[in-house]
Amino acid sequence: MIVNNNGKEYRLPTDSEMELVEFEDFKLINERIPNEEMLKIPDLVSGRGWGISKWKDLFSPGQLLALQTFVDQLDRLKKELLQSDGGTPGESGGAFSDYYKAVVTYLGIWVDRVAVVNTSFGRWHVSGEKMEHPFSRQAIPMMFDFPESNPFSGSTGSAENQLDWITRYLESENFDIPSIMKNASSGEKNQFQENELDAVVTDPPYYDAIAYADLSDFFYVWMKRTILDLYPLHFATPQTPKSEECTALKHHHKNNTDNAFTHFENKLLQIFDAIEYQTRDIVSIMFAHQSTHAWTTLCNSILGARMNITGSWALDTELQNRMVGLSGDALASSVTVACAPSTRSGIGDYREVQSQIHDVVGDEVRQLYALGFRGADLLTACFGKAVSVFGRYLSVEKADGSEVTVAELLEMARDAAFDAIVSDIDTDDLTKFYIGWLQLFGFSQADHDNVRRITQIGLSVEMSEIYGHHLLVKHEEKSMLGHADIRIREEGKIGLRPVRNSDIDMAHRMMYLYGKALRVELLDYIAEKAPEAESTVWRVLNSLAELIPPSKEIKDGEWAKGLLANQDNLLKESRNRDVNRGMQSTIEFES
Repeated sequence: MIVNNNGKEYRLPTDSEMELVEFEDFKLINERIPNEEMLKIPDLVSGRGWGISKWKDLFSPGQLLALQTFVDQLDRLKKELLQSDGGTPGESGGAFSDYYKAVVTYLGIWVDRVAVVNTSFGRWHVSGEKMEHPFSRQAIPMMFDFPESNPFSGSTGSAENQLDWITRYLESENFDIPSIMKNASSGEKNQFQENELDAVVTDPPYYDAIAYADLSDFFYVWMKRTILDLYPLHFATPQTPKSEECTALKHHHKNNTDNAFTHFENKLLQIFDAIEYQTRDIVSIMFAHQSTHAWTTLCNSILGARMNITGSWALDTELQNRMVGLSGDALASSVTVACAPSTRSGIGDYREVQSQIHDVVGDEVRQLYALGFRGADLLTACFGKAVSVFGRYLSVEKADGSEVTVAELLEMARDAAFDAIVSDIDTDDLTKFYIGWLQLFGFSQADHDNVRRITQIGLSVEMSEIYGHHLLVKHEEKSMLGHADIRIREEGKIGLRPVRNSDIDMAHRMMYLYGKALRVELLDYIAEKAPEAESTVWRVLNSLAELIPPSKEIKDGEWAKGLLANQDNLLKESRNRDVNRGMQSTIEFES
């Protein structure tokens, strides 16, 4: 890409530019480039069998040569700065001045920023026409092609641009507010006095979702080459320490999932125990993980640290176009869980607590639904309210004396949320099941046990009906919601039976006909099954349009929205369908 007065132009590399690449390997100095081994794990491309094993393999020879040059020049600049700052550390009492350390540290960060946009695993931002770093999925995936920038230009990916980001940050955040920073382990109980803090705001690791320490090695290996002399203790190990990280990553525990889970729960309990000791008022915890297992661990740790949840709120924090969110079942919101130190007392009766949770969660679902929350966001926001009821007691017991676990409590909350969702839908039970399942799980895979449990919550449906009508599709040990295309492909009579067509069957038939641009067949079907705007099928389509996120693989959301956008015209034409029969059956719809 060439930037000039006429804008941006694109061309292929010249022969002379290609020849230069062949000689770049000879100029590399081993100790200047990151030869450290990468862990062979799925979150790093090294664990996927592509022959990439060292951090240097993430860069082309030309990129390594450029970065090596920046490291060399930074070393030269450090010597000049040191002379202007009063000589060597040994001559000034064995310590660098704060000014020198600050300047060199920011330059070390600058080299990291140059590295992250000058890697053969970067991406091209098409609409923005700029370089993108490889961490959009909070992992390093394989890239089969990549953009490469000129680090000495003034354009995207250049060293000058990265320096500009740092200086803009410093100018933006450089204001004089007295503060104290303590950099210590979160579980260090004595870093603050008892009840010293008014409030604590924290965003704990998300169970096993992100390999923080493993990913940070990308930056660590370059910082060892730029600022090791400033922070010898911080960079004493070949790569970042990982054993104390508060995550449930099994590869840190000899691939033992149980040991990883136990480590995570113990670390989280240790951290919350320290927080409870240090705080006299409120604790705010940000959590955006939707798995029941992760929430069980979080709640166990909160309750085990003598705190209780006082409320939970869903906040829109996530971009719709982020790479992690494009799968469709990621949370669009984070849940802020408010906690406070509390005293638990008494033994709760299972049925009474279940009834209280049913009422509390039901009210929460209706309130959040009115505010626009849907799907997994709606469910996870309800977990906090359920725990607040449970956490009042020392324990909750069933009639046989057995104790109710936090995992069972969260299943209660999930069931109560499902019941609240389907009770407000005026349709048949199969359609209620479909929409309720869509709210809770989307199109992600879920355990078969969820099917059995959910069919028992106020619905007159059998598991055989659900699978027989392809509302759910089995995939090994999991079940996944059937979308319109797959349901009609599996059974061509969906929505066409002489009797007992459920609303979801008819909605899917209409969506299928719309998606295939079969206009005449669609008009005939609407005239017979959904001739009025008040027909239940149109309300079901509205629910589907609200709940189903955009997806390249599953077109249901797009089709439902298309039908609703064309509703008036379709109803009008369906009433005059005899006139319209002569029209071609593949006329395009309005977009």
